[in-house]
Amino acid sequence: MTDINSDIELKEPIKMEDVDPEFKYEIADTDEGKTILYCYQCGTCSSSCQSACADLYPHQIIRMALLGLKKEVLNSKSIWICTTCYDCIERCPQGVEVANVLFAIKNIAVKENIIPKGFKLFAKNIFRMGRGAEITDMQEDERDDLDLPPVPKVDKEAIKKMLKKVNFEEMIESKEGK
Repeated sequence: MTDINSDIELKEPIKMEDVDPEFKYEIADTDEGKTILYCYQCGTCSSSCQSACADLYPHQIIRMALLGLKKEVLNSKSIWICTTCYDCIERCPQGVEVANVLFAIKNIAVKENIIPKGFKLFAKNIFRMGRGAEITDMQEDERDDLDLPPVPKVDKEAIKKMLKKVNFEEMIESKEGK
């Protein structure tokens, strides 16, 4: 069965052995996810979500997390779509910090090496070049033709040093993401 508004497909009924009742507490025990337990599923976050048309329905993700569907939530592409506009947080009548809860879920996914390939590539570029995408000579020439200043240089070594302190390289170099 598939919810029309979700990228998560449940092919068969949920079995209790596939449910992790501690998942909601794992999220709530993080600084970002501390408000997840306040959610009473009004749907205000989803109705104000700018990414809802791209398959992000935050109340569904939170509900599944509260139900203990850890594997489904962590493997959902929806958790990576949030644009962090914070409309959901501003409008939530219960004070659920929805965007932050999604950060907590993504952090848990990263710890379990569930990272979309595109994000892993982006992360590798940041580690290698100090930015998400390489600036080519052609792009610099175009900027020059438009009388724009060169793209600012980044201190790659300082970025690498900071990222090494949080074991960033190990996370992105471990087995391939999904």
